[in-house]
Amino acid sequence: MEVEIELNPDLNVDALAQAFATHGRLQIPELLKRECAEALLRAFQKNTQWYVAYNEGESAVESPLAEVQRLPEPQRQRFYHAINQRAGTQFQYCFLQYYITENVKRGENPEHPLHPAHAFLNSDAFLQLMREITGEPAIAHADALASVYGPGHFLTDHDDRHATRDRVAAYVLSLTKNWNRNWGGHLVFFDERGNISDGFLPSFNTLNMFKVPQSHAVQSVAPFARSGRSSITGWLHR
Repeated sequence: MEVEIELNPDLNVDALAQAFATHGRLQIPELLKRECAEALLRAFQKNTQWYVAYNEGESAVESPLAEVQRLPEPQRQRFYHAINQRAGTQFQYCFLQYYITENVKRGENPEHPLHPAHAFLNSDAFLQLMREITGEPAIAHADALASVYGPGHFLTDHDDRHATRDRVAAYVLSLTKNWNRNWGGHLVFFDERGNISDGFLPSFNTLNMFKVPQSHAVQSVAPFARSGRSSITGWLHR
């Protein structure tokens, strides 16, 4: 990257920790130094290796975006129609992603512009901040994926429990500028009656984080949205 990614030194960690303890979720504006956030966004925009991420039941699937775009129109419509049909009755998601951490672990694309984000999210500075905010000193590492939610993309209600991974919290480092609230794409949280109890607007240089398990979703992005909901997201693990 053009510059080293650094945290905003003016964060009030005690106040953030108190808010997280009270609500189990938190929105942190201006997480990074401004010049670092701008450099990270430029690195994000250089990524050309996007995959359509979706699930078939409990199986996570990635299809290269370029291959999906090359499908004949009727076949591509059937592809997305099947995803939308499943979403009507079960957990389902569909968005674009580049799984930064998995590529780093496999040693693939070592010069990729987004791979320094994995190093930052696993740095002593970031992980210690997360330990202090969550009150969980055992946080050991974070994983990261770049995602874009364009028109029609969504993530239905779930709580982020995982059978084999010990997740403490989930995070979304939002890198979205000039988002119109009417475009959807909010990270929303539900109460026991199914009402939306809280919602976070896509924004720039903002860290949204919440305790796991917790019922949440990403609202469908409207067909008239003029841009994509861009973020780096993942989980904090013991």
